[in-house]
Amino acid sequence: MSRLRVALAQLNPKVGDLAGNAARLIEAYDRAEAAGCDIIAFPELSITGYPPEDLVLKPRFVADNESAMRQVAAHTRRCVAVVGYVAADRDLYNAAAVCANGEVLGTYRKRLLPNYGVFDEARYFAPGAHSDPLELYVIGGVKVGISICEDVWSPTGPLAEQAAGGAEVNININGSPFHHGKLASRERMLATRAADAHCALVYVNQVGGQDELVFDGGSMVFDGEGALVARAGQFTEELLIVDLDVEPVYRTRLLDPRGRRTESEIITVEVSDTPISADAPRLPVRLAEPLDADQEMYDAIVLATRDYCAKNGFTDVVIGLSGGID
Repeated sequence: MSRLRVALAQLNPKVGDLAGNAARLIEAYDRAEAAGCDIIAFPELSITGYPPEDLVLKPRFVADNESAMRQVAAHTRRCVAVVGYVAADRDLYNAAAVCANGEVLGTYRKRLLPNYGVFDEARYFAPGAHSDPLELYVIGGVKVGISICEDVWSPTGPLAEQAAGGAEVNININGSPFHHGKLASRERMLATRAADAHCALVYVNQVGGQDELVFDGGSMVFDGEGALVARAGQFTEELLIVDLDVEPVYRTRLLDPRGRRTESEIITVEVSDTPISADAPRLPVRLAEPLDADQEMYDAIVLATRDYCAKNGFTDVVIGLSGGID
């Protein structure tokens, strides 16, 4: 059995505030490094804030977002950081940079772009190509895969491919908006994905209000059998640090009657052999209780209203009986 100490940075980024967001990531990184973490995961598009929408149509903004990501990367040491940002090539991609020792070790491009309900990612981004090789990062001797939000909702998506290629842990970074009952449905889905792939799953979600959206956090960790290991609170920023036990899974996969083997090209990137946290005392388990329906709705409304005012620079507001803000 191996053990990784993983930090889930459940942050409230501000759309467009590249310098401020980078500073928040660096501050959380320093706390994770000081706590002996092997990995810290930040939310989806945490450099730009989510969703950046038409800001990504500005070439200068995209270039500055890449510079901000590299500023965070340059600050890293042994603790590996998974940072959400916009990657530019011949097109734009919703991406995650994997950073350690002051460098960008690799980039994952989101493959499944949601384009329904409140999402319109296909307008702004190209999907990562299914022909692209999948990268697994060996961190503390454990093979770790990366995915972004919608990628994990599909039972045959990147998580399944990475697990079939040997991944023992998957880091899934998110900007998943709240609606009533969303926490419970997410938990059921994530537990199913982890158990089905025989792969521990680290799910980090952002928190905060942005225009008509509110993000509830509720970041979670599951073991390779789909059991919930830890959960952060809802509607509040938090650095959730978890000691994750990683069981060998090759025998379980060999005995799986589905006989899954990946046909994707897998690239293995060696990061570190020994976990930073190898000799650290075990941390207590953090398992936040879900809010009841009334408290959940109240906290969602308060957070959404507060952030709408603060992020738009309002100093005085009047909320009418109809719910409008003047």
